[in-house]
Amino acid sequence: MRDKRIAPLLVAALATFIGTHLARAQTCFRACIAQRVKGSDVTDDMIRFQMTTCRDDCEEESEIKRGSLGIGRNLETCEPQPVSENEFKALRSASASFLVYAHAFTWDIHNILPGKIIRKVEISYPTMDLDETTATGGGTVLPGETATILINGVFDGYPAMHYALKVRAVYACSVD
Repeated sequence: MRDKRIAPLLVAALATFIGTHLARAQTCFRACIAQRVKGSDVTDDMIRFQMTTCRDDCEEESEIKRGSLGIGRNLETCEPQPVSENEFKALRSASASFLVYAHAFTWDIHNILPGKIIRKVEISYPTMDLDETTATGGGTVLPGETATILINGVFDGYPAMHYALKVRAVYACSVD
């Protein structure tokens, strides 16, 4: 009899825990896109516009957060430097895979580097002529946080391109 009363409580507690974990796992960018891009009548241009709007809104939110925490005061004057090879590998391991769709690259990067704020990501990919091109995208990923880096204008015209795209470098500034 006692077990029958405990089971619903355990189920409710587990559902609350999972819901909280999923809410924390979603970046500002992903939450924004989920609210803005709905339905089946959207075009690639509409998606990219909403992606850019969400990126800008999330950067603004991050700037406010940095100000309230008192970190990154010198961020505007900092020239981001490439992270070391070991740091790069650690970031790749700690972060989800990147995604390319609607001619845009997105990567939910988890910053596990203490004392560094990620500011820029560099990628390379082939064009239709199989020439390699490089693109960079900026953002702000505070230590211990996950944020989405967006790079628009990335060619995704054939399926194998997704396998040829490479994240070349991650650039960061010190916290202060």
